[in-house]
Amino acid sequence: MINEWWALASDQRYWMETIKRRDYGDAIRAPHRKQNGAAMPYYELVKFVRDGDVVLHWDTERPFGAPSAFVGWSVVDGAPYDTDNVVYSDASPTTGTEALLRDYTAFRQPLDYHQLNDRFAKVRALRDQLASQVDGTNYFPFNIRKDGTLRAGQGNYLTKFPVELFDALPELAEARRGAQIPRMETRYAGWSREARGDRRQATEAGYIADAKVRRAIEMQAVHQAMAYYEALGYDCLDVGASRPYDLHLTRAGVDGERHIEVKGSMGEAAEVELTIGEVNHARDFQPTDLLIVGGITWKREGDSVVTEPGQARVVENWTPRKLSLRPIRFRHTVPRAVSIE
Repeated sequence: MINEWWALASDQRYWMETIKRRDYGDAIRAPHRKQNGAAMPYYELVKFVRDGDVVLHWDTERPFGAPSAFVGWSVVDGAPYDTDNVVYSDASPTTGTEALLRDYTAFRQPLDYHQLNDRFAKVRALRDQLASQVDGTNYFPFNIRKDGTLRAGQGNYLTKFPVELFDALPELAEARRGAQIPRMETRYAGWSREARGDRRQATEAGYIADAKVRRAIEMQAVHQAMAYYEALGYDCLDVGASRPYDLHLTRAGVDGERHIEVKGSMGEAAEVELTIGEVNHARDFQPTDLLIVGGITWKREGDSVVTEPGQARVVENWTPRKLSLRPIRFRHTVPRAVSIE
């Protein structure tokens, strides 16, 4: 069980990813378990990030043999969700947890291993202070080696970066400002991580494995939906990261609100995937519209994904009927099994 010591501290919104891939800033992802089936808390922490949190990226395999360093930071974009496309080392894709990232920003000057150890005394003092304040594991990002130096925790993919560390490492201060936008607190805060996270996978009938492309297509559809309803005189708020629908609409002089579920697709999107949360919400709240944008095209420009508008169509006052739904995934409670060697 994760010791969520930061849950009631609104300023503890920072994490550290230890990575040797080149795609930092795209998403954080980890398998549910290690290859030997053992649980790994530093993988499980991916489930606990929240929209708007900041992830600092520690690169352990920099070009030309440069020392490990903090190379940049990103902002968590939405809720974490389950996926079947996590690759562990050189193994085949497996089930795991993923959270999309946005706004990757490289530090103007990476803060490397040697500079980190120049602050050894301050970092150790902060570690000891946190240990005295937190009952249980605190997931501190650095270990102290026998030779008296700091290193990123061996095998600890995601760790908690206490906000107090910015005082010892002022070169990272710009990342601290990345979490200054307040979180949206809503009446749906009690929704499970799974129910909200699954929205990121329900982009179209064919799941897109590339997180950056998936996000770009989703946002193209959302932008087109907002433009459509704003032209009708609505004030639009994107609430997809925190509620079981995408757009919250109000209009001056009109009582009540309208909710919009948005789907984007590269194809025609004659069928779309819906989570149980989306179905239940549309049945429970009216007016809800379903706006679908099909035929979205995209291309890569450097590290970015650029999209072109698709063809939008809307189903007003939408209530998904039972006959129009068919199950494509099931969650199975495994009965008691006999252990084998």
